[in-house]
Amino acid sequence: MARNRRSVVLVACLAGMAAAFSPSQAPGFSAPVVVTPPDVDFLTEPGVDVSMDGRIYVNAPGGLPLSSYLFRSDDGGATFHLTDLSLRDLMPGGGDSDVALDPKDGTLYFSDLYLGNSTMAVSHTRGDTLLFVANPAGGVPVHDRPWVATPGNGVAYFVYAQVPTGLWVSKSVDGGLTYPLATMAASLVDCSYCGAPGNLIAEGGDPLATTGNVGVIYATGSGGVGFARSTDGGLDWTQAVVSKDQNDLVTTAAFAVVANAGGGKLVATWLELLLDGNGKANRSRVRFSRSANWGATWDAPVTLVADGTSVFPWIDARGSKVAVVLYHTSAVGSPDTVPAASQWFVEYLESTTGGVPSTPTIVDTVPVKTGPVCTEGTGCAGDRELGDFFQVTIDPANRSNVAWARVKSGGATEMRFSRQ
Repeated sequence: MARNRRSVVLVACLAGMAAAFSPSQAPGFSAPVVVTPPDVDFLTEPGVDVSMDGRIYVNAPGGLPLSSYLFRSDDGGATFHLTDLSLRDLMPGGGDSDVALDPKDGTLYFSDLYLGNSTMAVSHTRGDTLLFVANPAGGVPVHDRPWVATPGNGVAYFVYAQVPTGLWVSKSVDGGLTYPLATMAASLVDCSYCGAPGNLIAEGGDPLATTGNVGVIYATGSGGVGFARSTDGGLDWTQAVVSKDQNDLVTTAAFAVVANAGGGKLVATWLELLLDGNGKANRSRVRFSRSANWGATWDAPVTLVADGTSVFPWIDARGSKVAVVLYHTSAVGSPDTVPAASQWFVEYLESTTGGVPSTPTIVDTVPVKTGPVCTEGTGCAGDRELGDFFQVTIDPANRSNVAWARVKSGGATEMRFSRQ
């Protein structure tokens, strides 16, 4: 949803940015598959999740007030079909969507924003049939951009920006049927912006006990990135600095993203727009940091990509593997101001040793878009066909799965998928 950009009159510092590179075609990725059928040519912002039994899910918002879409592949990503809307079709939604899968039994939790609140749905049948139960009052009313996470064991959380107080997390202990417990994870003072949270992660915990780790990342309105963390199942929250506030940067043009590698190890990535002396964004870079103690402290940020122009990075991690995707063009500028002929591609970086992801490669030789990419959310007058994000997830077989949007002729879109 909408994210506002600051204007600060300071000179951007480009020292220490990574050297330019020429990305190659990504080795080991399958030929891209079109997820969406021809008559569904308006979806964007694909999320991708893979269950323990190998089923692949791709979700996307349907547009207010319609229910959002959930596609599933049962053949390793060769084909996708639209799952039954079931009771979700009777509930409002379509603004933003997200999916989380129980790591053991595959229970599917689905969040679907309709601005007044979010319809929170749960399915024990892989998204099929009328057993997809939906609750249209999931969290504290009047909120934006929900993300959902589950550690399993019948526990589920979702985070959202509650207007106008800050970032809230609601919790279910009955398998996603209700979300009666709500706490503020970060206040307006903490994030000095709170327009939209980054994603949510969770692990451990018993439904009847105050245990379990929960965390949400967020960009601040002062050029930084923060992390709200709880170690008692979301009852109490503390704030950690991932990247300190800097007046010559904007970090709210794309979602900051965090991933849990296991064993207390977290990784994060985010987009920084660098400002010129007139307070205008004229360069971009993608940054990265790690934590070894569930986000209590973070390593000094490093730059992953600094050449050309980047937008909408996303990250996932599993054990020693870290995967990052982003949209990238060789044109130099900010996403909103690159020349009309600029071509954007899906790029992928990884580390298999738990280190800094490197060696950018192109997943698909077909460009996803030509021209500027607006990062003003719902404030965009145009050039918003790619939405605000796309995703990568590492499956149980340790393969990276990528889902992205592509703009077709005439401005229609399709969602694509590829995996290692």
